[in-house]
Amino acid sequence: MKRLLAVILALLLVSTFFGYAYHRKSVEVKDSESALLSISASSLFCLSDMGAFKTAIEYNASASLLKERAGRYAYCALALSEASESLYELTGDESYRNLHVAASNLAVFFSHVRNSGEPRGLLLKNVDALVALGSSFSEAYKAELKGSLSGSQTDRLVNLTKGLSW
Repeated sequence: MKRLLAVILALLLVSTFFGYAYHRKSVEVKDSESALLSISASSLFCLSDMGAFKTAIEYNASASLLKERAGRYAYCALALSEASESLYELTGDESYRNLHVAASNLAVFFSHVRNSGEPRGLLLKNVDALVALGSSFSEAYKAELKGSLSGSQTDRLVNLTKGLSW
């Protein structure tokens, strides 16, 4: 009887330990997901004003200003790309995979603009797409804050970024 009681007590202790370890890991994953969502939201907000390039071009902004702005957007796109890829791995949500692809495409585009000898020409050629992207990123930002980012929104972002040319 004492052995049975000892075995039951040992099983209870082991199950308690594993339950605690599982709970602790679950909390760590939730904290990680929360941090990644925060990075994603701030990057979406950063990218939501890309329509400013149209105004900058209309008012003959200098090449150095255009390059500086492109560098900032490249950084925001890269941060969004990394955060959304991690969110996809955590959640399996396909919209984060699409967001990763769109942000990666955008980071490459802005890297080309930043390193171009004539950024104005590249931006002018893509100004309508950049205005549409800014609007779409703004919608995605608002949806992300509500927790309702949809696949159709991220599909649109992927399609718009595939249309960029350099």
